[in-house]
Amino acid sequence: MPDEPPGELAFLRSELDRQLRWYSKRRKRDKRKAFGLRLSTVLLSAAISVLLGLRNLGGYADLFADIALGLGALITVLAAADAFFSHRELWILRTHTVRDLEDISRDLRYCMSKDLPEDALKRDVERIYGELNRAIARDSKNWDRLRAPAATQPKE
Repeated sequence: MPDEPPGELAFLRSELDRQLRWYSKRRKRDKRKAFGLRLSTVLLSAAISVLLGLRNLGGYADLFADIALGLGALITVLAAADAFFSHRELWILRTHTVRDLEDISRDLRYCMSKDLPEDALKRDVERIYGELNRAIARDSKNWDRLRAPAATQPKE
């Protein structure tokens, strides 16, 4: 790694932009999946209510009851998938990480706008790089905590 700040600065800018893109993409994906699972269960629950209400139509009572039973089972599977994959919690976690990275990016842009001597710029770049590493480590730790089985999670 070169000693001059412009090389370190270029690396930091590139790495920060890469991490922001990656975490933003993951956040959108998790939001989309969380929304899809939640909306699916709500729509299927509503469909069950309608089907059970339509059972009084002549000759279709058993068919509607069977479809409602199948939809109820599907809701159970979707709820289990939602609980297992925790897309909503991942979306929230990634949102916090993206906000942290945006704050770091703003700090870096501010640092770059100042007319600093080379040694002061290098110190700021090192400090901001440390913040970037801490934000990523915090996300990783929170992801591990979210994924750990409930029995192995530390008591707070």
